[in-house]
Amino acid sequence: MNRVYLMLGSNMGDRAALLESAVGMLMEELMPDYLEVEDLCDAVNTSDVVETDPWGFDSEEKFLNQAFMILTDKDVAQVLAVCQNIEDELGRDRTIPAVDDSGKRVYSSRPIDIDIIFFDCDGKPQVIDTPDLKVPHPLMHQRMFVLEPLSQIAKDYVHPVMKKSVGVLKKELKRALKSKDQQ
Repeated sequence: MNRVYLMLGSNMGDRAALLESAVGMLMEELMPDYLEVEDLCDAVNTSDVVETDPWGFDSEEKFLNQAFMILTDKDVAQVLAVCQNIEDELGRDRTIPAVDDSGKRVYSSRPIDIDIIFFDCDGKPQVIDTPDLKVPHPLMHQRMFVLEPLSQIAKDYVHPVMKKSVGVLKKELKRALKSKDQQ
């Protein structure tokens, strides 16, 4: 059985309803029917919803973000396909370019965004680096909107590359942001 940690975000439309729909669709698509667990929290868990400023671009609309963990029998490519299909179904416009002419990443408003943060295969954290997917998410440690909700459901999870827990990464980022604000 695989365990996947996702980050959901929305800053367009009925943000809360979009997050709720995404969670329901993810549970429907990813959770196997035959799953046997003593406590449902062992199979699926969500953080509180947090409101955050956009990261990497300016927008008047703030994001609602939520961390989500689920057990699944799907592999990482199947999980990515499910996430992208749900984004499309909930109104994500993939015609908006993700990179500019110079190759720099472009961020923009969206009704729903679902990112794979961590993926464990049979209890072993995976490191994936393909043109279509990088896991662990390469910028997660720089984003408080990821670390804040993720720490609610996976504070002790150890990043397989950085070898630090989510809780430690959150503390380090808070310290760095505080230091930057004081300069």
